[in-house]
Amino acid sequence: MGICSGLNSTPWSLGRSHPSNPDFKRRACLHVTLGLSQQQKLRYSSHPVSVYIKTAMTLPAVKKVLVVGASGNVGRSTIKALLDEDFIVTALTRETSEGVIPESVEHLKSDYSDESLLQIFKGQDAIICAISSIIPGGALTTQKAIAKAAIDAGVKVFVPSEYGVDTANPNASAIIPFLKDKIDVVKFLKTQEDKMSWVAVVSGSMFDWGLRIPGFGGINVAARTATVFDGGDIPYEATNLDQVGRAIAKSLKNLAITQNQHVYINSFTVTQNEVVEALGRATAVKFALSQGTVDGLWEDSFAQVKAGMLGGTLGLIAAAIYGKGGLAHFSETNGLWNEKLGLPQEDLAQCVEAVVAGQK
Repeated sequence: MGICSGLNSTPWSLGRSHPSNPDFKRRACLHVTLGLSQQQKLRYSSHPVSVYIKTAMTLPAVKKVLVVGASGNVGRSTIKALLDEDFIVTALTRETSEGVIPESVEHLKSDYSDESLLQIFKGQDAIICAISSIIPGGALTTQKAIAKAAIDAGVKVFVPSEYGVDTANPNASAIIPFLKDKIDVVKFLKTQEDKMSWVAVVSGSMFDWGLRIPGFGGINVAARTATVFDGGDIPYEATNLDQVGRAIAKSLKNLAITQNQHVYINSFTVTQNEVVEALGRATAVKFALSQGTVDGLWEDSFAQVKAGMLGGTLGLIAAAIYGKGGLAHFSETNGLWNEKLGLPQEDLAQCVEAVVAGQK
């Protein structure tokens, strides 16, 4: 830390990238440009630990936020959270969308052409992408064009469509092929950090959304049945849609720590057995159980995808949630950001009861 002597009294925040961090090589040079002579810059340019100093002036001030894909599940929850945090919110949907947007939110429509996006994005501080797709090469690939339009319009922060398992894990696209589209977008955003910051929110299983899909992850709430995989005691991160929205909004409020980072959050860390037990209590019915393996679930689902049955992708996601590839238990591998962002842990029993009540 000798290179930082004399800086402790400044209003700057000091950070470092650890060599075990995948981002280390990209930051393997000194990013201190203020207060150093050219000779000092050269001297520290090959320092083995990246040291970077951020001033209040370099942090983007975010007030006006536009949500792309605003009528979808994540989009609606995000708009709600942004309004709660007093952002000025604009919703963007395709011209063909019939989605309902809150009356207090300006609702724009676009054909998503470069020129249309450029004009719409002007004056916005942040763009949140809530586009979703499970098709490789599908809608998620439009994010790069959306990000380019945001850069050209002078947008300060871009939040790509993540909101699932850990795409920073090198196994991600081998386990779930369409994740390559998400990974490619973040790779592009990393090359544009001098023009626009980014924040990637990783949330694991979309918990309440998944419980509402009959059979997803082996659980059918309406039928009171469940297939338990590998004994059902594998821990994973689960996050409700509204918690995802809150994480996005609070990440924009805390850019001093979140910009250009994967931000790991959840509602709770849980196992499949705990979920099934909670469902049994909420319904007052003992679920009929069958047994399966995570590898078997993934192999069967991958075969379906190869055969053109895109519904098999939901099985790949479920296998990843239940441990395949190590993509969904990041409270153990990466640590959670909940406390840093002021995100409370949620109660499993209450969340399950709310889902069950909504299905009656």
